[in-house]
Amino acid sequence: MNKTLAIKLDAGRTTIILTAIMSALLVTHVLAMQANFNESLGWKDTLGFEYWQIAIFDLDEEESFGTWFSAVILLFASVLLFFIAACLRSVADTMHRWWTMLGLGFGLMSIDEVVGLHELFNSLYENLPWTTAGFILFVLAGFCFLPFLWHYRWRTAGLFLLAGIIYASGVIGIEHYSGTDINSLGYNMLTGLEEGLEMSGVILLIYTLLDFIGGLEAD
Repeated sequence: MNKTLAIKLDAGRTTIILTAIMSALLVTHVLAMQANFNESLGWKDTLGFEYWQIAIFDLDEEESFGTWFSAVILLFASVLLFFIAACLRSVADTMHRWWTMLGLGFGLMSIDEVVGLHELFNSLYENLPWTTAGFILFVLAGFCFLPFLWHYRWRTAGLFLLAGIIYASGVIGIEHYSGTDINSLGYNMLTGLEEGLEMSGVILLIYTLLDFIGGLEAD
């Protein structure tokens, strides 16, 4: 394994940096949405701005800093997964297939952040919320990956499960109950919680992957 890569991508330091960026995005989102939708504060009248001027801070917007960051960390996780798969394949470890499938999955999720594939699903199947389909897919994926989780039981599998639960609770759980009134303060506060859980889950996964790479380096 590339020792330089392992040194540069320290799990703890990388996680702290990503968490700091995520926190800044969440705080900015909350302040922007409070300013725009909370009339009792009077910030919108005092500052005299329009929504389009702060839309880049709205985590629910496709064209925003938050969407870009989410897509980047999902892509980063995908690259790390493919890197691990390549390392294991080089030593004839058959588990590389599982890591490759995960890499493909997270690459697709990164694309979805920008392209909005799940919004397309909602348009095509209006009577079936994508969150319902997403929950079914999440359960099936968890079941299919039981051999993978059992192989890496304890630390790695536990962190994988925790990251998955945190991510799914945001992308499936909170979004399912957030409603459709995008012009309400409640909806936009729930959006902050939803996106925060999603980003937290991915950041924890990135920590898990870097921690795993560190273990391979030690071996």
